[in-house]
Amino acid sequence: MVEWREINYRRIGLQTAFWSVMFVLLIMILSNFVNLSNTNQLSAYDDDWNDMSAFRQDIKDMGIETRSLVSSPLLLSDIEDPRNTTYIVAGVERDTLSLPQFDEDGFITIASEDGYSPSEVDAIVEFVDNGGTAIILEDYGFAGTIAEAFGVKYSGYQLFDTTYATELNYNYIWMCVQETPCSMNGSQIDVETLSTHQRWADTSSALSAHPCALVDGEAMPEFEAGVCSHHWQDGQISYNGTYRVLLNNITALELIPNNNNPLPELAIRAVTSNEASVDVNGDGEIWVSSEQNEETPDLYGKFNLSVEACAKSTCNPDDGGRVFFVADGSPLINAIYDYEGFADGEYGETDTLIPANDNRKWALDIIAEAMMTSLEDEGLEPSENAMVIFDESRHPQNAVLADSYNTIYFLLVYFTGEGLAMLVLFLILFISFEAVLIRKKDPDNWRHVFSIIYYGFGDANRYPYYSKVEKIRQVFLSKVRNQNGLTREEFHAMSARELVALINDPTLAKFAIEPGKYSLEQTVSIVKRVKAWGRR
Repeated sequence: MVEWREINYRRIGLQTAFWSVMFVLLIMILSNFVNLSNTNQLSAYDDDWNDMSAFRQDIKDMGIETRSLVSSPLLLSDIEDPRNTTYIVAGVERDTLSLPQFDEDGFITIASEDGYSPSEVDAIVEFVDNGGTAIILEDYGFAGTIAEAFGVKYSGYQLFDTTYATELNYNYIWMCVQETPCSMNGSQIDVETLSTHQRWADTSSALSAHPCALVDGEAMPEFEAGVCSHHWQDGQISYNGTYRVLLNNITALELIPNNNNPLPELAIRAVTSNEASVDVNGDGEIWVSSEQNEETPDLYGKFNLSVEACAKSTCNPDDGGRVFFVADGSPLINAIYDYEGFADGEYGETDTLIPANDNRKWALDIIAEAMMTSLEDEGLEPSENAMVIFDESRHPQNAVLADSYNTIYFLLVYFTGEGLAMLVLFLILFISFEAVLIRKKDPDNWRHVFSIIYYGFGDANRYPYYSKVEKIRQVFLSKVRNQNGLTREEFHAMSARELVALINDPTLAKFAIEPGKYSLEQTVSIVKRVKAWGRR
C-alpha cells in the first residue's frame, strides 16, 4: 500500500513538470504579441518607418497569402508548391548560429562565414530548383553565401553615384531598372536617359514579357485587374515599363566567372552611371586612378545594382525558378516604399520628404509575375496556392522572449533537418538509453509469486533470503489480487476491512495489514502459509 502512494506522488510530479513546461512554452508564444522595445527590424510584421508592413499589406490586398519564417530556411523543403511561392530576404541583420554541419564535400565544419549555413543555402537552392522565386535584398549583411550559390557576389563596400537624390543626400541612389545607365539633369533624373525594363516591357515575346504589359490598354473593372490592380487607372490597365527605384546606402554586385550556377541564365537588370565609385577602404573618401594601388585603393566606373538569375533565358516562372538580387536591403521599407504615407506621418512624425519613386510598382510587378495564375479562365487572378514568405529569422525581434523562442525553434529545425545534427542526436539518445540500461538493477527473481520458496543448497543463503519481509508481503498481496481477478486500481481502492475479509486468514491478514518485525522462524512459517493460501 505504501508503494502505491509513492507511485501516485511520482506520477503527479511528472504531470506537474510536463504541464509546467507546456505553460512556459505557451507564455513564450503569447509574449510574441507584446511589444516593449523599439528595435529597428526591417520586418514585414511591424509598422515603423524602417519596416515593410506597407509592402506586406499590398500583397495581402492582391489576395495572396503571406507567411513569416522565424527559424530557418531549412523549412523551405516542406513547401508543397514552390512554383507559386515567393521567398523574400530583406536586410539580413545577424549571423546564423555556428553549429556543426556537413559542408559541400561531406566534411564536418563548425563555423559559418556568413549569415546562412551551407545546409540552409542548399535548402534555398533546392527551393528555387523546384520552381520557386526568391528576392534577395542585401547590402553589407550576411546573405553573401546565398548570392554566391547562384554566381553573384556582393562587394560589401559602399557605392556612390552621381545619380543620387539631391533633395536628400548622396546615400540615396537612383536605380533605373533598364539595360543602359540613366543620368541626372540638374537635381532630377534626365528623362531622355530613361528607358524601359529590358524583359518586362518587350511585348514581342509573350513568354518573357510581364503579364501586366500584355494587357496594357485593356478596359476592365478594378476587381478584375487582379495582380495588375496597381496598374489599373481610369477603367483600364495602364502599364509603364519605366522603373526609378530609390536605394539607400548601397553596395555593388559582381558576377562570379566559371561558377557552377544552378540557374544558368544571369541577366543584369540595372547598373550605375559611368561615374560611380566604390569606397574600398571605407575611409569615406574616394581616391581613384587608372590603376588600383595603396594610394588610390577605391574603384571607379559602372557597377551592377540588380541581377536576375533564371532557369531559362525567358525568365518565365513557368519555365523554372528565379532569383532577384538587389544591392540594397532597404528599397521596401515604409519610408521609401510608401513615401506618401511617410510624409503624412503614418509611420511617425518626420521632417524628411522622400521623393516620388517606383519602388512600389517595381516590387509588386515582381510579385504579380511570380504569383499570377497560369490558368487562362482565371484571368489576372493570383494562383490558388500563391504565397509569399518573409524571412524573419535573421532580424532581431521586438517582442518579449521572441529571440529565445526563435532560437529554440531554430535548434528544433536544425536537429530535425540537418544530417549531422540528426546523427549526433541519434548517438546522444543511443548512449543515454544504453547508460540507463547499464545502471538499471535487475529485478529480484524471488519476488515472483511462484518463487517465494527457497530452493537453494545450504543454509548460508537461506537466512538472508527469508529476511526480506517487505518483499514477501508484496508477493502475497500480488497473489491475493491476481487470484481474485482484481485490477490494481480496484485492489488499492479496497479498505483494510475488505482486504481482511478477502484474505480470510487471521495470521496472513495481520501480516498484510500491520507491518512489523518478524523472526526468521516466523517468516518461514508465513511463507509456508502463503504457499498454501488459496488452495483451500
